[in-house]
Amino acid sequence: MKNAILALLVASASSGLAAPAHAQYTGGGSTQLPTTDTMDPTALYKQAVEYIQGKDYVRAVPLLRDVLAMREQDPASNLMMGVAQIGLGDLREAQRHLVRAVSEKPDLVDAVGRLGWVQARLGNADEAAKQRQKLVNLKDRCKAACPEASAIESGIALIDGVGAVAKVSAAARFNQGIDHIAARNWSEAIVAFNDVLAAKPDDYEAALMKGQAQAASGDYLGARTSLQAAIRLQPTLVEASGRLGWIEAKLGNTDAAAKIRAELVALKTRAPGAVAAINDAIAVIDTALAN
Repeated sequence: MKNAILALLVASASSGLAAPAHAQYTGGGSTQLPTTDTMDPTALYKQAVEYIQGKDYVRAVPLLRDVLAMREQDPASNLMMGVAQIGLGDLREAQRHLVRAVSEKPDLVDAVGRLGWVQARLGNADEAAKQRQKLVNLKDRCKAACPEASAIESGIALIDGVGAVAKVSAAARFNQGIDHIAARNWSEAIVAFNDVLAAKPDDYEAALMKGQAQAASGDYLGARTSLQAAIRLQPTLVEASGRLGWIEAKLGNTDAAAKIRAELVALKTRAPGAVAAINDAIAVIDTALAN
């Protein structure tokens, strides 16, 4: 079923129609990316928090990536990235940032509670119990008199509230992700493909489609990571190579984009049966290099 859907998307693109999965590539986002050294991390952080408060996790993530590029160990920024990644359903990425937040500030109650929740959801019961015990220890010292008393209680309840995680139907979630892409609902698409990859880490098609949704949302760095993962899983996935070349060009890495393009051109002589798909991938890179 997935192959049929993907084939339909590619066929639509080949016939001159705008395939839903690629709809944002030529019109979405700014082509002029600010450099890290010209951005105010405090202003970016505040804007990201506003997005998170509005549950707009897709727009929060790229801002937080920029903040963390300037202050990688900042516990508050790592906590917010963890919250955003939870919102997008990427629990392993959330875990990574929450671990960093707690490591830098062990008494950051919100981070401890959320980390315990993530660990429990990932099936790491011992690690979840460790975070819960930290909160219990803080509660004992606090004696309901400290400013964090309510947050401590909420963190314990959050961890305790994790029930059995429902099994994910990878095929159904993949199809839902495709539907969300067709509706330009990038956030829900990313969550759906994260669910697929949690159930099937070697699903290169899900990694490809997640990368496309991230690119459409403006999260170019996240898209690059997803597309690189898709290519590692399936080196002959020329569509992923084309999208990766597009991303590199958008990020200003024109040499990397040109290298991917040259590799695709050379591939045409070795894979004559895939020339049409290769030409489509090259065309995607060319649209970015031309701008």
